[in-house]
Amino acid sequence: MPNSMDRRTRLVVYYLAIVVGVLSGFVLLYNYGMATWEDRPQPLYRSIEVVVQTVTTVGYGGDAPWSSPQMNYLVSLMALSGLVLIFAALPVLVVPLFEDAFRSSAPSSIRGIGNHIVLCKYGFREEVLIDELTERGVEYVIIEDDQETANDLYASGYTVMSGDPESDETLRRARLEHADALIANVGDETNPSVLLSARDVGPDVLTVSLTEDPDTADYHRYAGADHVLSPRRILGEQLADRAVGTFDREAIEAVEIDEDFDIAEFPLQSGSELIGRTIAEGGIFERTGAAIIGVWNRGNFRSPPGPETRVDARSVLVATGSEAELDQLKAMTLSERRRPRGAVVVVGIGVVGRAVTTALSSAGVEYTTVDRADGPTVDVVGDATERDVLREADITDAGTVVLALPDDTAAIYATFAIRELNPRIEIVVRANEHDNVSKLYRAGADYVVSLAAVSGRMLASVVLDEEILTPGTQLKLVRTTAPGAVGKSLADADIRNRTGCTVVAAERNGSVRTSPGPSFVVEPEDVLVVAGTDENISRFQRAFTS
Repeated sequence: MPNSMDRRTRLVVYYLAIVVGVLSGFVLLYNYGMATWEDRPQPLYRSIEVVVQTVTTVGYGGDAPWSSPQMNYLVSLMALSGLVLIFAALPVLVVPLFEDAFRSSAPSSIRGIGNHIVLCKYGFREEVLIDELTERGVEYVIIEDDQETANDLYASGYTVMSGDPESDETLRRARLEHADALIANVGDETNPSVLLSARDVGPDVLTVSLTEDPDTADYHRYAGADHVLSPRRILGEQLADRAVGTFDREAIEAVEIDEDFDIAEFPLQSGSELIGRTIAEGGIFERTGAAIIGVWNRGNFRSPPGPETRVDARSVLVATGSEAELDQLKAMTLSERRRPRGAVVVVGIGVVGRAVTTALSSAGVEYTTVDRADGPTVDVVGDATERDVLREADITDAGTVVLALPDDTAAIYATFAIRELNPRIEIVVRANEHDNVSKLYRAGADYVVSLAAVSGRMLASVVLDEEILTPGTQLKLVRTTAPGAVGKSLADADIRNRTGCTVVAAERNGSVRTSPGPSFVVEPEDVLVVAGTDENISRFQRAFTS
């Protein structure tokens, strides 16, 4: 916003300078012409009056007509110049003034709202949560301390108010005492102040605080937070699990649904026997017993995949089965050539990168670190978008690289550079904004996890009391009831076609039925375990849980 205001100011200054310059030139030339060409010398103020009248199209004063051709040409030029200056004033002066006059301003208080969620600050994390809240019909209000940002959000249709989230009065004007929850995401040092104010205004309201640095979590709890979430740490652990799994045949990051029934994602490595083959040609179920319930392909999810679905080096299989069955499937997804242990490069040693290296160290995996800033844990100092820096980190011989960069544009560029230097490397990437996930896949990434999605899921699991089994993966897995499907079979409910989700298990009377078939009839007390993308899960909840 400041940049756009500076640009507008510059345009106005340039325009006024041009107007003053043009008018001054015309006045001097007109005054000279009247004395020289018309032989009618006059005071300068009289020439100023005539030039202004002519340029503004008001008239020509008492000097008309002129006998000399030079003066007639000059007056004609002044008239045309006046039209140009008037039309030029429209986009520079008139239109912005009207826009400012009709622009809606965000209010400083909210009325007539209750059982809502108070969001202290707006960002890409809150965007994901707001989508979830909107789809569930849950009201919310954003408190934004920057007036211009608040105005823009208000104009875009968000429920927002301007104010200082650290102020008791602001929280009262947000009707915090009538809210269900407050989410503090202003900053690690500011959140405790927000929480203390929230405890005074609404002592019974659920409070959630997000922290960038997990080491500060205790301070947030001391300030009264009911839940302290560190999405970056969860994201780092997930990236590390994926990195270990790309070359360790025994490492599988699976979600346990029942005692001997798990669900897991399997990226295909370059050199896997499944690449280029269809699900049927791979004979996965016949050879392993694991069932493929979905396939990710460059960020697009298909569930269930048909037997004719062909997979490639960028595909990720989603499968259910016992631990032994998933072990066999993993062996099929790995490269036939064993990769050396420790061939992992971690790029970006911030909160996420440190979480990655901690998890790799716990798994006994050696790694090389790259970061712009030097530090005790940085092996190679430099920009990961530069080929020389990547070569110094031995990227050409590495089996896996984890891009934990805070900037998605840099991550996209680095992905191109890494893929060029090492076409066979497995690239695991952190995306900050969910909209950039597909771009990273198109750039050549093998597996992308969105920080926005992780944050939004973690927040939704708390404020909506939703049990999300996979906060840090591409696939969303929830345990939920489905009142809209009660009394119907899965075939009659048509869950897959209507929502794109797959029911992977059903809990009834304390027991779990895995892979329920089309004839399975949903009963009132059943709890379903449903897998799908965030969008698919949202469609399922609108159709069957409302």
